[in-house]
Amino acid sequence: MKHYPSFVFVALLLIGCGETSVKVENVESPSTESSSTQSEKSSPTIDNHSAVRLQRSKSITPIQFTNRGGEITSCSIRPSLPSGLKLNNDCSIFGTPTVSQSLKTYTVTGKNAQGEDSATIEIEVVSVDETAIKLKGKITYDSVPVNANGVGLDYAHTTQKSVRGAIVRIVNASGQELGRTTTDAEGYYEFNNLKDITDKVKVQVLSKLKSSNWDFAVKDNTNGDALYVMEGSLASVSKTKSQTRNLNASSGWGGSSYTGTRTAAPFAILDVVYQAIQKVRSADSSIVFPPLNIFWSKNNKSASGAISNGDIGTSYYNGNDTLYILGDENSDTDEYDSGVIAHEWGHYYETKFSRSDNIGGSHGAGELLDIRLAFGEGFGNAISSMIRDNPTYWDSSGVHQANGWSMNLETEFNRDNPGWFSEASIQQILYDIYDSHNDTGDTISYGFKPIHKLLIGKEKNTPAFTSIFTFIKGLKDEHPSDVTAIDNIVAQESIAPITDIYGSGRTNKQEYANPLYDELSTGSEVTIVTNYAVDNYLSERGRTNQLGAYNLLKVEVPSEGDYTITVTQVGSSGNPDPDFYLYRGSSNQPVAVAENPPALSDSVTTHLQAGTYRMAVVVYNQYSGTKYSVKLVKN
Repeated sequence: MKHYPSFVFVALLLIGCGETSVKVENVESPSTESSSTQSEKSSPTIDNHSAVRLQRSKSITPIQFTNRGGEITSCSIRPSLPSGLKLNNDCSIFGTPTVSQSLKTYTVTGKNAQGEDSATIEIEVVSVDETAIKLKGKITYDSVPVNANGVGLDYAHTTQKSVRGAIVRIVNASGQELGRTTTDAEGYYEFNNLKDITDKVKVQVLSKLKSSNWDFAVKDNTNGDALYVMEGSLASVSKTKSQTRNLNASSGWGGSSYTGTRTAAPFAILDVVYQAIQKVRSADSSIVFPPLNIFWSKNNKSASGAISNGDIGTSYYNGNDTLYILGDENSDTDEYDSGVIAHEWGHYYETKFSRSDNIGGSHGAGELLDIRLAFGEGFGNAISSMIRDNPTYWDSSGVHQANGWSMNLETEFNRDNPGWFSEASIQQILYDIYDSHNDTGDTISYGFKPIHKLLIGKEKNTPAFTSIFTFIKGLKDEHPSDVTAIDNIVAQESIAPITDIYGSGRTNKQEYANPLYDELSTGSEVTIVTNYAVDNYLSERGRTNQLGAYNLLKVEVPSEGDYTITVTQVGSSGNPDPDFYLYRGSSNQPVAVAENPPALSDSVTTHLQAGTYRMAVVVYNQYSGTKYSVKLVKN
């Protein structure tokens, strides 16, 4: 274990659930410099700024807003800034605050000849009681990078990174909490008002980010779902001067194996979540995140069984309020694979704020996939890189975590079978739309705000299944002046211009050339042809997530009432098992399901509202090329 000053001993503890709420976000350090990535002939596109806590009577480092559009020539703010602070024409804030105030939201509006855009920032100004006991320090964790070739972890180049936004508390020998705060954007914490403390105290850092707007925690599923805590040793506090106590979470790596406690792991995971929070808040500073527990353990392995034993199978999001992350040394550990963590967090974000129709299952970058799966996994990889502002995605594994693989979303990773059915194509399209690096066919640099707006609006509420078609059609509707530029990006992946949400003009790429969607209305009959991408025969255990395994339909219900939907084989052969699922609106939960035992037909009767529905049909135990009739009848 790494050596620390005599008054600090770092240990990793576990405590039970039930931490109390605190106010988070103490950003006292300088913000990143503003940047302009769009043409100077465009209007400004300003990201929201994270909240800042300033000290009264102390000059601040200028606060800069990130601008992804044209140059800002004039700026205004409302309400008026705290006394002593001033606003530049480029919307930067500078000066020395002279009056204390609680957290307050401000809106800046930057303008140029082409237009304007607004963004928000929360500012708090605090005073310091010079007679109070002061305790401060910096919290860091060992960050292990990937090797230069993108394969395996490089322990020799471990660096210490800041633990940002985490809860820090002071406790006495009996465990009584005497104070609580959070680390800022540089990992610093500070207690300024610790009056009348006579006990020895120690500093504890919880693997938890919490505020009125979010609650994210890293816990141990193999130890009663306990929260991880790093702590220093008990020591007296000074009555006359400030005292500094720094803590670093060690990786536990001993040179050829983990020989110490892997204290850094939960904080490495938590830091990716911090980045994700800041990215989403750059688009909407008032957004409220549903709670999420992230379970990591050194015992989490690629095995099936009891989760309490670490048998999680793989790192994944469970579709509700939980992530599971692998930690099995010499097999597969993901705590330092930041792209993997951000990818799974991206599934949480998509599910909670937009809509995910992803049907899951195994998948590969060069495969022809169901459009729902292709978009869901391509989106996961793209938002992983957006969160980290890093196009490289890696996954370490093997003995000493020295193996694995990586890809770069900017270097055309795995261009086999490019198209609207390819997760590799989709991730590249989405990242090109976001990033500031213009490559072949890419002249767009939207940043995250327009993407977030699209995801929580048109994409969430699209009547079709979520896919690259729904996303690109929505993007064109939001940015009509950029239609040609959007088509150019899409064309790099061998995709013809997208004109509607149903992928009109496309087939499922297989021998029977079904249209991507058939259209079904009351009293009509549609004939579909079973058409599988994996092989000639689909069993109950087959790859139903590949292109053509499902037939998709657009269903129009003209009036409210009771309806019967029937899927029947044309002819009579084999022992088929047709199943189907009917959906409507922004929900990914079906309004009607037919999963009866194998037979030549299946049907369901249900009450439906008037409107447009989407339907997915799959037929098991049946050779491709068999025809089925689909009917919708009002009773």
